Amino acid sequence: MRRQLTAYIGDDDFDRLKERADEAGLSLSRYIKERLVQSNGSTAVSLSEAKLAASEKRIIEANRAYITQTNRSLNKRITMLLAMLDQFVLSMLTHLPEIPEAQHEQALASGERRHRGWQLEVEDSFRQMEPRGAHRRRAAVDSDERQNGDHCEEPSSDAQHDGDDA
Repeated sequence: MRRQLTAYIGDDDFDRLKERADEAGLSLSRYIKERLVQSNGSTAVSLSEAKLAASEKRIIEANRAYITQTNRSLNKRITMLLAMLDQFVLSMLTHLPEIPEAQHEQALASGERRHRGWQLEVEDSFRQMEPRGAHRRRAAVDSDERQNGDHCEEPSSDAQHDGDDA
C-alpha cells in the first residue's frame, strides 16, 4: 500500500529541491522519495545511482553523435578514393598497350618488383604519419614477424631502380 506524505516548505527550499531534482533527471516527487528512503537505509535506487545513470546516458548519446559524424566524413573520403581508383584503372587500361606474349614473363617480373617498391614507399609514408610511440611499436611487430617468418620477403636491390624497366 502506498501512502501520501505532505510537507510544507518555504519557496527557497522548494526551488532548491526542484533544481536538484532537475539536475538528477528525476521528478520532484521521486527525488524527495529517494532522499527519504536513502536516509532510512532501504535498498531502493539511490540518488547517486540515478545521477550516474543519467550521466551515462548523456555520455552514450554524445559518443553516438560523434561516431556518426566521424563515420559520415570517413565514408565520404572512402567513396572518393574508390572513385579515384576506378578512374585511374580505367585510364591505365585505356592508355597502356597490350604486352606481347614473348615479353609477359619479363613484364610480370618487372611489374612485381616495381609494385613491391611502391608498397615500401606507402609503408614508409604511413610510418611517417604515425605518432612516435606507434612507430616503435610497429618496428617491434615487424621484427617479430620477420623472426616468425610471417613477413613478406625483403625486396632485392633491384627495387631501388623502379623506373628502369617499363
